Amino acid sequence: MTVVLAWGAITPGAAARPQSEDAIKNIRGLVTDVRGTPVAGARVFIRDVGANVTRTHATDEEGVYVVNGLPAAADYEVHVTYNGAESETKLVTSFLNRRDNAVNFELGVAVIPTGSDGDGDAGILLETFDRVQLRASFELPEGIPAPIPAALLLHGYGEDGSVWIDLEERLLAEGWAVMTLDLRGHGRSTTKNSEPLEASEAWRSDPQQFPLDLVPTLDWLKTQERIDSSRLAVIGFDVGANLALLASGRYGEVATAVAINPNAEEAIAMAGTGQEFKPNAVLILESDLIQGMLARQYVSGASRLSITEDTVETEETLVWVSSGDAMDQIVRWLKDTY
Repeated sequence: MTVVLAWGAITPGAAARPQSEDAIKNIRGLVTDVRGTPVAGARVFIRDVGANVTRTHATDEEGVYVVNGLPAAADYEVHVTYNGAESETKLVTSFLNRRDNAVNFELGVAVIPTGSDGDGDAGILLETFDRVQLRASFELPEGIPAPIPAALLLHGYGEDGSVWIDLEERLLAEGWAVMTLDLRGHGRSTTKNSEPLEASEAWRSDPQQFPLDLVPTLDWLKTQERIDSSRLAVIGFDVGANLALLASGRYGEVATAVAINPNAEEAIAMAGTGQEFKPNAVLILESDLIQGMLARQYVSGASRLSITEDTVETEETLVWVSSGDAMDQIVRWLKDTY
C-alpha cells in the first residue's frame, strides 16, 4: 500500500535522531515538453522505496523542481505526470554518494504560451494529449490584487471564443480574469499533429474528443501566478455547457460552473459513464424545462435552474449572454458560490 504524506511529518523518535548535513541529499531537475520548452505545473512524484512514502511537488514557472533535505540512506523513485502523460521512472540510489542529484524529464506533451501564434494573431497555444493544437486568449482585470478569480469560457458547436465578448467585458469589470478557448475543430484550433482538423457532430458524445481539451487549458490557467489556482469557474454554452458540467465534477480546482443550454445525455456520454458524471455547484440556464431538470438531477452540490423562454429558438451563445438578465444571473451565481 502506498502512503502519501506531507513531507516533514515526524515519526516517533525522529526528534531524538537529528540528521547531519552529510546524511541528507537533494533532488532537483528540469521538466520540458516535446519541444524542449519548460513545463510549469508538472507533478513530480518522489517515492522513498523502503518506507513506501511518496512526496509530490510541482514545477515552477521555469519548469524546475527542487526537493532538499531527503534522508541520504534511502532509495528514491522519481517520475513526472502532466496533461495525461507520464514519464519514465528514474532511480536515485542510496549507493550514489552525491548530495545534489539532477534528475531531468522530457514529456510527450506541449503547453506553449506565446505572444504570437505565427499569423499575427496574439494568443495562447496549447497542445492536447492527442496532439491537437488549441488556441486561446487570456486577460486579467486591472487593479485587482492576487489571488484573482478566473473563469474559463467554452463556446457552442460551430462557434469560437469570440462569442463571449460581452460576458468577457462584464466579468473583467467584476474583477475576474477570463480565458476563452477555441475548442478543437473550431476557430483557430483546427490543427492536429500538423494536419488540418475539422469538427464532427459525432464529437458531441465522444469522451475522446472535446473533453481532452479541458486538461491542458485548466493546467495552463492554474500555472498563472496571480490566479487563485485552486478555485476556477467554467462557463459554457451547448457543447461548452456539457463540458462545464463535466469539469465541475471531474476537476477539484473547478469550484463553480455555469451551463447554458446543456444536453445531459451528451454530457454523460462525454464523461464515458454515468458514474463519471458528477457535476457540483452549477447554474443551469435553459430554454427547455425538461432538459434543465434532467441536467440538474445529476448535480451533487449547490444548483440553480433558470428557464428563459425568450431564447427557445436560438442556438447562439452571443444571443443568450448579451442580455443583461443572463449576465446578471451569471455574475450573481459566481458571487454566491465562489
